[in-house]
Amino acid sequence: MRHLYLPLLMLFLCSTLSAQDIPVKQDSLKLERGRSTEPQTDSLTFNRNETVPLRLPRLNPAENLAPQFTPYERHRVSLYRERGSSLLPPIHWTGAASDFINTKSRTAVASMIPARNILIYSSATLGLVETPYFGKANYYNLNAGARYLFSPQLSMGVSGSYQSDFGFLPHWSTGLDASYQVNRNLMIDGGLTYMQTAGNMFGLSQNAVTMDLHGRYRLNDDWFLNAYGGMPVMQQNNRPAAPMMPVMNTPYYGGSVEHWFNSTTGVEAGVVWMRDMFSGKMRPQPKLELLFRPGR
Repeated sequence: MRHLYLPLLMLFLCSTLSAQDIPVKQDSLKLERGRSTEPQTDSLTFNRNETVPLRLPRLNPAENLAPQFTPYERHRVSLYRERGSSLLPPIHWTGAASDFINTKSRTAVASMIPARNILIYSSATLGLVETPYFGKANYYNLNAGARYLFSPQLSMGVSGSYQSDFGFLPHWSTGLDASYQVNRNLMIDGGLTYMQTAGNMFGLSQNAVTMDLHGRYRLNDDWFLNAYGGMPVMQQNNRPAAPMMPVMNTPYYGGSVEHWFNSTTGVEAGVVWMRDMFSGKMRPQPKLELLFRPGR
C-alpha cells in the first residue's frame, strides 16, 4: 500500500506546483507607468478669450472718402463655441453698425467652426444714404470666407465679396490673407486682394491687385502700437483717360496708438499718409476710430 500511495502523492505535488506557475494576466485597465490620467490638451482647443479678425468690406462707402488705414473692417469673432445637442456645429451670430451724419449701415455676421481648425463665415450689410439734393439711396455688401488655423499663432484665409455701390460702379473682390503671432507682444497680418468692376452703365472695366501689411505691438493689456501700409501692385483700365476707382488706387502708410477702456470698447488714433486725388501727392491726415470686440 505504501508503494501505491507514493505515486499518488508525487502526482498531487506536481499538479500543485504546476498550478502555482500559471502567470497572472495583467488587468487590461491598469494604467501604464509614467502616463497621466488627465486628458491631453489640444494645441488648437479654443478658450473663451480667443478671437480672430475677419476682413470684411468697409461697412459704409462714405468711409472710402475719409482717412483710413486699410480698405477692410477688422471684425473680430470669438473662437469659443459651446457644443449643443445638434449634430451640426453651432452658428455664432454677431453684428456691426456704422453711423455717419447722413449715412448708416447695419451688418450681420454668421460664423461656424465645422472642424477644430477651420472657421467659415458670411456677412451681409445693408446701408442707407440720405442727402437733401439726391434723396435716399440704398446699397448692400455681401461677403463670405474661410480661415484655416495651422496653430494658435498662424492662420490663413480666403474671402470673396460683392459691393453694389448704389448700382453706380459695383465691384467684386477676392483675396488671400494671413496672420502670424510672432510672440506675445507682436502680431503681423497682411494679404493680396484682386478687385474687378462688375457690369455698369458706363461700360467701364477696371481691375487691380492690391497688397496690405499691418503690424501690432502690445505695450500692455490696454495699450498697443500699430503700423500700416498698402498699395496697388497691378492695375488695368479699358479707358486710360478715366481715373481708377479710389478703392483700387489708394496707396497709404501710417501709424496709430490703440487704447482699450475695457474688455469690449477702445479707441485708435493716429496719422495716415494717402494720395490726394486732386494733386497726386501723399498728404498726412488724422485718423480717429472707435473699436469694438466680443466680451471676454
